[in-house]
Amino acid sequence: MDPADISVIYQDHHLLIINKPAGVVIHPTYKHTDDTLWNALLVYLEQQGGDDWRPPVLPDEPDWLLAPPHIREMLRQRREERLWREEGLLPRPCLLHRLDKDTSGVVALARTARACNHLARQFNQHTIVKHYLAVVRKGAPDWTRPRTTFTIAQIQPDGSSTPLDLVYFDELPTLLPASELLLDGPLWRDPLDRRRCVVLPGGQPATTRVSVLAAEKDVALLEILPITGRTHQIRAHLAALGFAIVGDPVYAPPAPPGTPASALARQFLHAYRLDLRDYPADQPTSFVAPLANDLITWQATCCPSFTQILSTLL
Repeated sequence: MDPADISVIYQDHHLLIINKPAGVVIHPTYKHTDDTLWNALLVYLEQQGGDDWRPPVLPDEPDWLLAPPHIREMLRQRREERLWREEGLLPRPCLLHRLDKDTSGVVALARTARACNHLARQFNQHTIVKHYLAVVRKGAPDWTRPRTTFTIAQIQPDGSSTPLDLVYFDELPTLLPASELLLDGPLWRDPLDRRRCVVLPGGQPATTRVSVLAAEKDVALLEILPITGRTHQIRAHLAALGFAIVGDPVYAPPAPPGTPASALARQFLHAYRLDLRDYPADQPTSFVAPLANDLITWQATCCPSFTQILSTLL
């Protein structure tokens, strides 16, 4: 990936938010050692150089007043060194979460140690909210069927939930308008193919919140909020529900040639918004990534009625 192609949504001393393109691996692996987003980011930041941040000049602490002058100077120096470690730019930014290779959208990185701790705490406490958009159609391979308890509940306006039968989802669009669902089922690598994940006994707990935004013909537009962050969670949970993401090469059945689904080269899954409390102000902040061009083109052609709803979100 060319560093010049990096799309920055927001950048300051503490935080870097980018819009990841599809088709790019985020971090080097044994299969992808270079040409990753991470490699491009390091070059991008190196080209920028440092910034003009310096530790603030602070008054001496009250309990330093009786110390000899050389001791006070030592304490000032140690405090400044600590501030450089905690508030100065890290040698490399800290990647806080990841997206699949063929998923586009918001990715956040921390640029200082304190910002990293501040945001990592929010991820651990599940207070950071990741919003995704997906277009799904009925049908999923047999291997995606849940192999242990997989619960589906409809979320009521008061926040309570009503359990639903999996069979009820033969026609997802009938849940409109604005139905909200909670999917819950443990996920783990499929023993038959470890490149994919399934609802499996002994898997990691996984919960996904789904809102049905619109439907046209045989597809539905969903907003998805993963409560947990498991590998392939959204794709695996939707396929377990029986509605795979259009264009998904793994979790969706092959699309017949000439059909709208066959015209999409990757899954219609986009991380469009990230809600968090920033650093150092600790204020609620949202970052939005515009929909990728390939998804815009496909949607405008194959399900144009979704345009108005998407325009209100993006």
